[in-house]
Amino acid sequence: MSSPGDSALDEGEPVEHVFAVLRERLYGAISCLATLAVLARYTTETTSAWARLLDVAVATGGLWAASLFADFVAHLGVYGSRPHRREVAAMLQASGQILQAAVIPAGVLTAAALGLLKTYTAMWIAMWALVGELALIALLAVRETQLRWWQKLLTVLVLASFGSVVLVIKMLAH
Repeated sequence: MSSPGDSALDEGEPVEHVFAVLRERLYGAISCLATLAVLARYTTETTSAWARLLDVAVATGGLWAASLFADFVAHLGVYGSRPHRREVAAMLQASGQILQAAVIPAGVLTAAALGLLKTYTAMWIAMWALVGELALIALLAVRETQLRWWQKLLTVLVLASFGSVVLVIKMLAH
């Protein structure tokens, strides 16, 4: 998937698959944002960026594995058989969006680990990059809708602010 809102429907992708890919990308971005928000609360000047990178990798990898597991079990329950190759490929593509959502945060944390940024600064850059990603996904999702321009703008702003709300709630809760 080149970008979360590209119209894969024009390329013959089943609606259910495009829906699953977009859902997993959003879920991955929100979950990574929530993970970073919690970790930022416990990040000090002495916190290793490598440790934070490992934390994000483990959290993201666990969510990815859980997504694949859920798809597999749901497939067994609905169809009464294991998924075939094409279905496994579709599951991997959709769940892979969770991993892709963590690429920018991982890159920023790697830059911190290499000494280019302070870890705490990298955490905040990564979090705001994910808020920006949520805004971009929202923009791509509403661009082809029948909404008026101001309704599209309002929708993007509301959906992007959701990322900010996640940050605030997580920071207050932990």
